[in-house]
This record gives sequence, structure tokens and C-alpha cells, in this order.
Amino acid sequence: MINQADLVNKLDTFFEISIYDERDAQPPFPPGYESVFARYAAPGFIGGAGNGLMLNNTAQVDRAYLIVFPSPAVLDTIIGREVQRGAPGALIFSHHASDYQEGGPEYTPIPEVQLEALREHHVSYYLCHAPLDCHADVSTTGALAEAIRLQEPTRFAPYHGGKAGLAGTVAPIGFHDFARRLVEALGLPYLRYGGVRNDGLPIHKVAVVAGDGGTPEFIQQAVDLGCDTFVTGEWWPWGPGDSRAKERERLQAFLRGAHINLLAVSHYGSEAVVMRDAVAEWFRENAPGVDPVFIGQEDPWR
Repeated sequence: MINQADLVNKLDTFFEISIYDERDAQPPFPPGYESVFARYAAPGFIGGAGNGLMLNNTAQVDRAYLIVFPSPAVLDTIIGREVQRGAPGALIFSHHASDYQEGGPEYTPIPEVQLEALREHHVSYYLCHAPLDCHADVSTTGALAEAIRLQEPTRFAPYHGGKAGLAGTVAPIGFHDFARRLVEALGLPYLRYGGVRNDGLPIHKVAVVAGDGGTPEFIQQAVDLGCDTFVTGEWWPWGPGDSRAKERERLQAFLRGAHINLLAVSHYGSEAVVMRDAVAEWFRENAPGVDPVFIGQEDPWR
């Protein structure tokens, strides 16, 4: 068991959350939701820089749940476990504030019924988005790069005050063998056909940006660095209907002149490895008395 205020201070300091300002980058709330969320949000979170303690529901913590997205199923799993434990006090450490589905309704905030259940069962919520993407030692991209055995990485891709990308080398490998390495390293069942673009280049110099990293700007930076392959969570703006049609058109136009392999593992899959491995290890080393538990999604693309 640890005092939550002490734990939050350690997290704030380690991830340097004061460096990052994401107040203008958060997905918009649905109509009427902001007033609902305001009744549950930790003091100072609304109107703040977009990271840190989001829900303050306990004074003491003996378990940290590590998640990528707060899907209803993930939150139900956490709440159920806390009910069984008698709700002594827990903290969710999450990369995102809202649920997300590739090709679905995109970002969906936590329903009020689950906000209430988290409060009732003493489960706080800590949000770490850009600070976790860009940290020098514990990051989404860093964990993904390590999983594919990237060597001599250098940073690129400016992102909210840091850099979210890494470019380096791997031992020369064929496209299909490299794709298989990705699947095995991340524990995915497969790669989706729409996330694979084999441009016929042998793989040696690879750029990595976890999450929704396949923007024309980031891909162009990788090309300028001499990379033959770009690995990310998702590079094609799926979206329902025409909600992201302009992004698709812009990317399609860009790709007509871009000579690079593209591999997308899934937004969730690219960001889960850091939670499963590096963040869990951080809690074991820096928060004695707190049990880190990774809660994964059954469907990496939901």
C-alpha cells in the first residue's frame, strides 16, 4: 500500500508531464458530457494540460491497473476485480482518456455509470498520453522498437513538446519475415491486410511511431532519414463513413510519391507492449507495495 499523492508525484516527475501541453489535442466531448465528467474529474484536470490524475477516488493504492484504452469491457473487468477484493484502493494507469475503435465510432468517453462505479469502488485514474509516447526510457515507441530489435535508434517526429518516433536499423530481413516478427513480438493473431503496404524494399532501416503514427508528415520524415520501412499502430485513417475522408484523400495523394514499406500492427497493439512490460517494471521498481496488473483487450482492433 502506498499513499496515492506520493505515487502521483513520482509519476508526474518521472514522466515529466509538465513539459507536455495537450489541452487542444484531446478528442471533443459529446454534447452534454463535459458537465457530467466535471462531477467526477480530479480538481484541476479540466482546463489543465491533459495529463496526470484524472479521477481522484482513493487516498491509498495497493494495485495499479495498466491499460491502453478504457473500453467498457476493460473497466468492467477492473471494477469486478476490485469488488472481489473489497475495494481497498487502486489506480488505473492509462494511455488514453477515452475508448477507441479502429473503423468504429472513434473516441468514446467513459460512461457515467462507470465513472460512478470507479468512484464507489475507490479506483482512481491516471492519464499519461504524450509523456508516455515520448519518454526517453519508458515509452510506447521505445517498447515497440525494442520488441522488433531496433538498433542505434535516433529520435524524430515532434509531438506535443517531445519526439514520438525512433529510427534505427535491424539485421537485414525479408518483408514477410519481418511482419512475422511483429506479430510474434506483440502477441497479435495476425496483421490486417489493410495495414500492410509492401513497397518491395528489403528491410534494414526502420522508423517506428506507436499509435496513430502514420501521418504524411511522420512518414516523410522517415523517408528523409533514409528508412525503407515505417512501423506504426495504424497508418490508414479508417473512420466510419466519411468522417475521415479528407485525411484518406491526403494520405492517398502523398503515398503516390512515397517509396517506403508500411506496417500497422493495430493502434492498441502498438501501445500495449509498453504497459505489459516496461510500465509494469517501473511500478515494481518505484512503487513497492503496489501490484501492477496489465489488463489487455480481447480484440486488438475493436
